[in-house]
Amino acid sequence: MNEPRENRLDALYICTTPFQVMSALSLVINNKERADLYIDAQFDGAAELGDKVRETGAFHEVVVLEGIRPIRMVREAPRKKERIKAILSLYRHIDETAAQILLPGRTYERMYATHNVFLANLLMLWFSKRDIKTKIYYFDDGEGSYDNKDIFRTGSLDKMAKRVILGTKKLRGCRRYYMYSPDLFMKMHPENKIPVYQLPNFNANPTVRRVIEEVFEITPEKGITEPVIILDCLKEVVLSPEDDERIVKLYDRLQAEFGEDKVIVKRHPRDTREYANPIRTYPYTTLPFEVTCLASEPKNMVLITLLSTATIMPKLLLDEEPMIILLYHLFHRLEGDDADRDRFFDLTRETYRDPGRLCIPDSEEELNRLIQEIRSAI
Repeated sequence: MNEPRENRLDALYICTTPFQVMSALSLVINNKERADLYIDAQFDGAAELGDKVRETGAFHEVVVLEGIRPIRMVREAPRKKERIKAILSLYRHIDETAAQILLPGRTYERMYATHNVFLANLLMLWFSKRDIKTKIYYFDDGEGSYDNKDIFRTGSLDKMAKRVILGTKKLRGCRRYYMYSPDLFMKMHPENKIPVYQLPNFNANPTVRRVIEEVFEITPEKGITEPVIILDCLKEVVLSPEDDERIVKLYDRLQAEFGEDKVIVKRHPRDTREYANPIRTYPYTTLPFEVTCLASEPKNMVLITLLSTATIMPKLLLDEEPMIILLYHLFHRLEGDDADRDRFFDLTRETYRDPGRLCIPDSEEELNRLIQEIRSAI
């Protein structure tokens, strides 16, 4: 007997961040799929975001996953040992867990996730155990999809779970990637053998842009009109105390060079420090920078930052090329590898129509020259 059509859908999407919801909306609209969206409520406002997505009708159903007991036990485990024990218990009872996640009776041709996130891992194991033929696709998760070499690798705990649950059965792995920049992805992952498809940028489809603007309540007042934007980051994590003071002084200098009405700081959402001489701050601090870009004119921006990878979002999501000045060569970082960062930004620069708009000064003299060029242009 054939399965009812309402229980046989093209796809399910798993999202754990607002950015992933944006990308899922782009994919489902461009692919014209009948699909369900499952939002793992790991962020504030997940239920409200689910309501807004539901109102657009882009997905067949929107499910916000909250309070699933076995998953909550894993996330609330106080120590690593207890967490491993909870994960293995969850995997041993994977049929019951899958039943708590998925809509009753629903089957899917495809599952989309950004990588082997926790819920996606569970369902991939369950599909494999039950010989369910759902194809696995991964989609763009922003900067991490490009410069995190381990993002698509299976961890040792998951390998152990696979052996326990599947025995000699093969795990259903990813068969396709959807990336905003397949070119950059392949440059960063030259060993990749999985087909990479284009995830269209938001400007490529007016319907996608309109729906995203509705869901995320993007309005003109949320835009930035100042030409120079300092993208702040958690400097105390990456800089010595001396260099932390130096970069604040540099911010003061930029304000003096360009004028108070032409500079604004987009602070990091988790940065709660007070500044002695504060520059005017973008009021919507908690908004992701990609939302800010949709409300602004990114091509007219000059983005200055120590090391915020949010600078590449205008290119990835909108194919816009603001001028970018990355300062990390001028300051001593206490963690991270500049060689890895250099490779990422060098390869990103190669995807630009005008590579000269992505700048990494190596000296104060080079920075001074860039400042003078910007001052004469704005």
